[in-house]
Amino acid sequence: MSDEQKIIAKQLMESYFQSQVGGNMMQNRAVYNQKPGEIMVLYFISINVKDDSPGLMVSEISGKLNVTSPTVTQHINSLEAQEFVERHADPADRRVVRIRLSDKGKKYIQRINEARLHMFVGLVKHLGEEESLLFAEMMRKASDYMLKQQELYIRSFFVDENDEK
Repeated sequence: MSDEQKIIAKQLMESYFQSQVGGNMMQNRAVYNQKPGEIMVLYFISINVKDDSPGLMVSEISGKLNVTSPTVTQHINSLEAQEFVERHADPADRRVVRIRLSDKGKKYIQRINEARLHMFVGLVKHLGEEESLLFAEMMRKASDYMLKQQELYIRSFFVDENDEK
């Protein structure tokens, strides 16, 4: 690895972590009054449950979001208390509980989506259409790369840690 590559890599790391902080600000409790995990669960349900489907099981949500079922259950309990989600018995198997957005939850997600869209329209105006398209393409490529490398990185980190012992 050359010195120039290291310099560029450090700039990428700084930009990446700065974008992560900015992304976390979009999930700020003061703005949305929800934990980031609750918003993540709401989004996941809104994307994956259509009006004519019975909803999702907690295990389906936890498996796809890569969090434990008890964590998802805590989020669902809180969201249900706020009337953003509803629990329903599965029509095919009454022992199975399905989760769906309530009308209030659908409106809430719609408001968040509209606010975020407004913010990104502002970004398009700031960068210009051409740079925005390029930025979106580069972010997709970077995200794909980072996801592929994540497992290798974590595995090598723990291997190196075990070598030190």
